[in-house]
Amino acid sequence: MYITKEFSKICLLCRLCPINNFACRLSTTVMQKKQFSGSNLMDYMNYVRPFVHYNHESNNKSFNFSLLSYNILAQELLEKNAFLYDWSDVHVLNWDYRRQRLLTEIKQFNADIICFQEVQESHLNWFFKKLSDLGYNGVYKKRTRAHCDGCAIYYRNDKFSLKEKVTVEYNQPGVNVLDRDNVGIVLRLSPRNNEAENIVVSTTHILYNKKRHDIKLAQVHLLLAEIERVSYKGLKKGGDHNIPEYHPIILTGDFNLEPNTAVYDFLINGALFYSNLQKPTLWSQNSQSGRCNMGNELIPKNLGITEYSQHSDILELRKKNNHKRQINDSLYSKLYHSERKNEQLLSSPSSEFKFGTGSVYHNLKFSSVYNNNNSCSTYHDRWTIVDYIFYTNTNLKLKTYMKLPNFAECQPILAMPNRVSPSDHLPLFAKFSYKIK
Repeated sequence: MYITKEFSKICLLCRLCPINNFACRLSTTVMQKKQFSGSNLMDYMNYVRPFVHYNHESNNKSFNFSLLSYNILAQELLEKNAFLYDWSDVHVLNWDYRRQRLLTEIKQFNADIICFQEVQESHLNWFFKKLSDLGYNGVYKKRTRAHCDGCAIYYRNDKFSLKEKVTVEYNQPGVNVLDRDNVGIVLRLSPRNNEAENIVVSTTHILYNKKRHDIKLAQVHLLLAEIERVSYKGLKKGGDHNIPEYHPIILTGDFNLEPNTAVYDFLINGALFYSNLQKPTLWSQNSQSGRCNMGNELIPKNLGITEYSQHSDILELRKKNNHKRQINDSLYSKLYHSERKNEQLLSSPSSEFKFGTGSVYHNLKFSSVYNNNNSCSTYHDRWTIVDYIFYTNTNLKLKTYMKLPNFAECQPILAMPNRVSPSDHLPLFAKFSYKIK
């Protein structure tokens, strides 16, 4: 452990070597040869993180809203892994300091919806009180078993009403690829001034392990099945009557995925052929790898999730209900959940639906707000991006987003947390609009 800690320090020192006495100095290719010290790090962060605006045709019947997604770094996890933050000032690692900086950021963003990851359970009362004073209601889901943290979604009470709340547990008993305690949340919200409309908002924190992309894929596959269930409206009218229609969806979180990975491609492209990929990394196979293939079964058939990231029993229920959604359809899910009695209406999966084909799909048509491979949201041995805001491009328009810095722009940034950034992840912020009837 000592050797590991010292090696980590050396690696981080190499990252910080251009910085003298923790003062930020810009290269000649950044900010027009301007130099600055640590005292104006905030100015630099504002410079490398401008707001980017898109011009869309205005529509009087459009609903506009903003969203913040942020891994805020649970204090207990910070303290358990203190060696990762040896190059941060001890003062900025203190929770009393960090929580005040977090609150300042939250007020500055003034978002209508806030999606958090790594919210420590023992800090919930503080968060709820402060955000309640700002006009937010919230939903929290702790990681299963003995973990200290979880995910949360807060929304402005004067702008949204909560129509449906779903918490998702990825730990499914007896399933090796779903044996971790990560969780997700799915909310269906309605605008206060038009409660016939709905927006589905989800957040999650996917497994960190860099090698276990098979687990990451299984977790995303399971979450998408729950998002599909909650967001389903019915079959599209006119044309092909077999095309499902969905409420607008935003999916946020710390996915621990880079843009060049198989699971990211699955989210964006809606399809992944995984059977011939290496297990467990999901890398392409080659003659020298010596690894076995993933095979045709990602998760067992008895979980009732089809290759299209849908619940088979709920698909049967829709057929019986004239392809309309039945609000108590969660009773037809075969997924285990530690917080409820598992009294699902079980049945044998229909042969009409496909399972274990070596492929996974989804119909949700996501785009990513941060689709630049050079964007960075955190430091994982190097600057990279693992945090995202995905949105359905068929019914949502991206109006504004706060840019993430690129790799070169991150080099002068101090180790995080620092006195400007209270977490080891950067916050994501975007504004959206969609047409309402």
